[in-house]
Amino acid sequence: MTTAMSPVTSGLSHVYLSPDELAAALPGVTKNTLAMWRYEKKGPPYRKLGRIVVYALDEVEAWIEDGARAGGPHAQ
Repeated sequence: MTTAMSPVTSGLSHVYLSPDELAAALPGVTKNTLAMWRYEKKGPPYRKLGRIVVYALDEVEAWIEDGARAGGPHAQ
């Protein structure tokens, strides 16, 4: 059973998103794409809390900007 996590800001220095939330926020990116990127060790940075995967919103935004500056797809 998976439960979408709401962005959490209280007492934390980052806003965290679940893979479902991040996939919904990124056009053309699915939850399966995020899983494949994690497996291939590319894509936005993430953290695992036990078995739960979360993405820090500011780190995802920086990853997107780095790709935009490079002028193409992320080559991690």
